[in-house]
Amino acid sequence: MKKIINLITILTFNLSLFSQSAQTSNDPLFISGFEKYKQKLYKESYQDYSNFLLKSPKDNVALYNRGLCSYELKNYKTAINDFKESIDIGGKSADAFWMLGACKYWLKEYKEAIVDFDFCLEIKPDHYKALAFKGAANNSLGNYEEALKYLNASSDIDKTYEPTFLFKTISKYYLKDYKGSFEDSEKALALYDNYETHFWKGLVLICLKKYKEALSEYDLAIQKNSKHSKAYYNRALAYFDMGEYMKSIEDNTKCIEIEPSFSLAYYNRGLAYFYFGSYVKAETDFNSAIAFGLNDYKVYCYRGANYYLQKKDELALPDLNKSIELNKDYETSYYYRAFLKYANKDDKGCIEDCNKSLALEKKHDVYYTRGIAKYGLQDFNGAIEDFNEAIKLKSNYSLALLERGVTYFMLEKDDMAMDDLNNAIKIRNNNARAYYYRGKLKKIKNDTAGACTDLKTAQKLGYPWATEEIIKNGCK
Repeated sequence: MKKIINLITILTFNLSLFSQSAQTSNDPLFISGFEKYKQKLYKESYQDYSNFLLKSPKDNVALYNRGLCSYELKNYKTAINDFKESIDIGGKSADAFWMLGACKYWLKEYKEAIVDFDFCLEIKPDHYKALAFKGAANNSLGNYEEALKYLNASSDIDKTYEPTFLFKTISKYYLKDYKGSFEDSEKALALYDNYETHFWKGLVLICLKKYKEALSEYDLAIQKNSKHSKAYYNRALAYFDMGEYMKSIEDNTKCIEIEPSFSLAYYNRGLAYFYFGSYVKAETDFNSAIAFGLNDYKVYCYRGANYYLQKKDELALPDLNKSIELNKDYETSYYYRAFLKYANKDDKGCIEDCNKSLALEKKHDVYYTRGIAKYGLQDFNGAIEDFNEAIKLKSNYSLALLERGVTYFMLEKDDMAMDDLNNAIKIRNNNARAYYYRGKLKKIKNDTAGACTDLKTAQKLGYPWATEEIIKNGCK
């Protein structure tokens, strides 16, 4: 299952005020604003600078500093106005352009942010923060290789700026360089231990299939920020891949409590319910995922499969068709649609979907399904070929051994049929059909007592035609 993650990384990074200009350094309001900013009293600092600017509206330093207050308060549009005016009055400043770009970055105006970072870098080519965030903006635009150029340049200049290594972690993750991504996450954490880096490190570890280590990273991320919905979501993914479906359900539930409209959490919780066998709950979650805007081939595929397992065939087929419309190369959709068609006695349609499924991925149970569909069309030799392929992929596949044995029986290859039926019963001794056909074979071989024993076992196990055969053979 592909895990789709869509998030904005929240970082704190070091900013510095302009030094106080000689013109304003002794003004009480300016000094008060400066001191309050250092104490992280951003609202109060903003007010002091605003009062100061009523007297000195063209002071570019005060405008810049007030912009910093707005930035810290996440009032990015207000900050942009002050940074722009500071530049217009005071001339080009690398830091002002850097801050202007940073505001646009958080407003998701990535292309516009890059323009401002470029202005900054024209003035100060070694501005490692601008290089780092130019890389981050390229990450957000999906230009991961381009991003790495700027991020590598940033880390060459300053090896102590933690966001650079976090952004490199993200670039390499999307480039599927998981080893490199892991190494950069380690460097980032050595500089600053924060929940976002634990989050991404955990995601990389999932891709490396190191699920227990991933769980540890998400435990740390959640300890540092218990409201981080995506940390619960990704920890749920790790639990899911470990087969811990109930724990996956619990974490997706926590994610949904924090972010009630997160469609992927509903989808993944539905998938966990599906594999756990709770089909009604799975259906509810798949419906919610779609209602919250998830128009993805996987959700339609698994909702269709879920309907099929609930014998709601009239609902299953449209969903599986929709999944294939959205992605013609997703094997699982053909896989379940083949089962559905077989269940509805459409053997030809089943074979067509099995062909498409097998062209994408070789699976033992798809060969088996195509084999039983061919058997239904009395293509016994074709069925044998498919059962052979299924058994090559899974040597102890009792169903394929059983059906190959039955098919050999139809072809009057009695010894081969007997070997397969014996082996099928050794693997699974409660299959009524295997006993039924072995009983018929034993009768052909004049082993009447053995035939009756097998036919009675088939009857006991509920095989519908066993009683008629018992009477025909005069079994006592």
